[in-house]
Amino acid sequence: MTDQQLVSTLNTPRMAILRSGRTDWIHRWLDGEMPDASTLDHHGFQPSQYYAVAIYKPVREAANASNPVTSAQLAAFLHTEASRRNICGPVFPYDTQAAVLFHPVEDPQQTTRLKRKTEEIRKQLSARLHGVEIQGGVGRPARGMEPLRQSFREAENAVRLNDELGKAPCATFFGNSSLFTLLRSLRNPNELSRFCDSWLADLVAYDERQHSDLLVTLRTYFANNGNTALTAKELRIHRNTLAYRLNRIAEITHLDLEDADVRLNLHLALKALEVIEASR
Repeated sequence: MTDQQLVSTLNTPRMAILRSGRTDWIHRWLDGEMPDASTLDHHGFQPSQYYAVAIYKPVREAANASNPVTSAQLAAFLHTEASRRNICGPVFPYDTQAAVLFHPVEDPQQTTRLKRKTEEIRKQLSARLHGVEIQGGVGRPARGMEPLRQSFREAENAVRLNDELGKAPCATFFGNSSLFTLLRSLRNPNELSRFCDSWLADLVAYDERQHSDLLVTLRTYFANNGNTALTAKELRIHRNTLAYRLNRIAEITHLDLEDADVRLNLHLALKALEVIEASR
């Protein structure tokens, strides 16, 4: 793909705008310099629009390959995938191997669609790159370039944590990355292990003994905000099977999954377990 093709600017307002020329302004902006209104207008930013910064980058192994994906290639594919989904935010190459999408968000309090679209794009980018696995990181929705700077940093942190934790490629969101950062900052790792054991030991033992997937079921259930239809679909099981598994989890742990505090602690324990497993 030529530079001329990459730098194409689309006139249709519903389509993403790709800019592949000089992106020095991004680094200056991240260092604290505010871009002027003409620069933002040139790049397709809408002053009244909420955006969430989404950064896509090859996993560490792919980034270190002998023929790595370039930021221009990734940005071109990202532009195509965003446009196909009528996502009208600007797209830029970033650094040497990453690409960034300023993803428009209509309602910053409703991010379910943002999560779904980001993961769809991440998977499609991997497919377009012939199996090169892509990580995604997303910052919180913000309006105005000052708050968006924080969203950008959150997206960078999410991508970095994915690699450091050795997680399977996925789109990691600002809430998850903040929580992982907090958990990793605990000075006493033994306390983290004790916390996990107090909430998950019975389930871990049951899964090992029965070769079952109750931990995976619980993790997927929380990832889908307790939506049983979406959880069953993602796990590729019948909703009755999911109901049975959730009942078994409650029986094994002797916990009430309808209790908000119980759900919070179980969810935290699952996140802590990922941190512990990565450290091993």
